[in-house]
Amino acid sequence: MRTLLIVDDEMLIADSLRDMLARAFEGRMNVICRYSAAGALQAAEDVPVDVLLTDINMPNMSGLELHRALQAKFPACLAVYLTGYSDFEYARTALEQHAFAYILKGEGDDVVIAAVERALEAAEAERSVPAGPAGAKGGSGTGNPAEEKAGEEADRMGGEEGRSRIRSLEEYILTHLNEDLSLNRLAEFSHFHPAYLSRMFKETTGMTVGDFINRTRQEKAESLLTKSRLTVLEISREMGFATDNYFCRWFRKRTGMSPHTFRERNRER
Repeated sequence: MRTLLIVDDEMLIADSLRDMLARAFEGRMNVICRYSAAGALQAAEDVPVDVLLTDINMPNMSGLELHRALQAKFPACLAVYLTGYSDFEYARTALEQHAFAYILKGEGDDVVIAAVERALEAAEAERSVPAGPAGAKGGSGTGNPAEEKAGEEADRMGGEEGRSRIRSLEEYILTHLNEDLSLNRLAEFSHFHPAYLSRMFKETTGMTVGDFINRTRQEKAESLLTKSRLTVLEISREMGFATDNYFCRWFRKRTGMSPHTFRERNRER
């Protein structure tokens, strides 16, 4: 059975991902989680790691450094980066390092499950391929050529055309909150390279893609809670969350109260 290693220094996030993915891949993957890169490397001494789902920004050792360390031991290890940092430099480094996927926090359980599913399928496809430096394949390119492609797009898509595409992307996000809003999917829709999309979106809107998605989800969730009779479960699905428990934790973190409390307080007003 393949092994998925989840690493995030925020214990609540790591545990939530472990529980959610353990259910989603029951009988198909051994799902373990650690709260630091050091803990992850220690776990890797006992079990081979096929897929790494890791935050990028962690103390002492970043997720990028952790992936490099694991690849030295398991060359075919695939990395799915889950992070709140969507700036160009992080994305570019991840692409150069053959990241399998790059997901922004807050994109929803379905996006995470889909990315891990694709990574698992890729790992299974590699079963008969001998381990080696080329064993870890990236989902978005071949290293430096990816960087060159992003640079070429920057030259070609700057100015009004680029801003127009970003505005179209904002409209797409507004009407597809319950669908796949991963960086790779949005890049496909807007015909941007993922790394360039992150930079162009921030320059055009003043916020990251992840921040925009989170703000839009919060605004719609608050509206549905106060103006509709949909249940919290139904609203969580409208927002693209696989479970209402994860939605409730996300909503409480952003507003300081549960969806139920928010609804009651606004009804009183």
